[in-house]
Amino acid sequence: MPSPAVYRSPRGLASATTALFALHGAAAVGSAAVLLAQYAAGGSSATTDWLATVVGSVEYLLFLGSAAVFLPWMYRVRVNAEVIYPHGQQHARVLAVVGWFVPFAGIWFPWRIANDVWKASAPAGEHGVPQPVPARVVHAWWVSLVLSWLLFFLGTESLGSEASLHYADSRREALGLLTAGELLTLAAMVSGLLMVGRLTAMQEAHAARARAAWAPPVAA
Repeated sequence: MPSPAVYRSPRGLASATTALFALHGAAAVGSAAVLLAQYAAGGSSATTDWLATVVGSVEYLLFLGSAAVFLPWMYRVRVNAEVIYPHGQQHARVLAVVGWFVPFAGIWFPWRIANDVWKASAPAGEHGVPQPVPARVVHAWWVSLVLSWLLFFLGTESLGSEASLHYADSRREALGLLTAGELLTLAAMVSGLLMVGRLTAMQEAHAARARAAWAPPVAA
């Protein structure tokens, strides 16, 4: 049995996640610029190869840093959602972290859990039931993230193929796929930081109302 759900503020983790998402998005722009330079030149050069290595390494480190703060944030808001509205969670809280690493289901669990948490954290309406709040930012985050993974896979496979080594058009096609993947990474980071900020604000608003309701009356 999981431990009882206890509300803990996600604001600190949200601030760190937002900052790292912003830096990750900036690194994706840098990577896209290098890839476009290679695309325009029809291939790589010593300078663009060096830049690609540097920017790619920075982006990878920012990816690891983003994951290191985003996953704890995701787990925290998932537990908080049980406190705010216990009836709205369809999956175990541990899947907020482990779900990312489940083969095949990893393209479903994180989005589903984020969507359930969003619904539970929406402003309370009649009888405490959350009011419907469009989760467009959650959907945009997940779609752009999954598409970026797909394009990175296709681009990397294409770039390493025999055709790419011998034909400029094939290499440009691979570079185009990788560039599109970086731009979708930027979209995922922007929509992700908006999602983190909005969801954190909704949960903190619930916590503030709960504290106000339990506050002792002020003596006249």
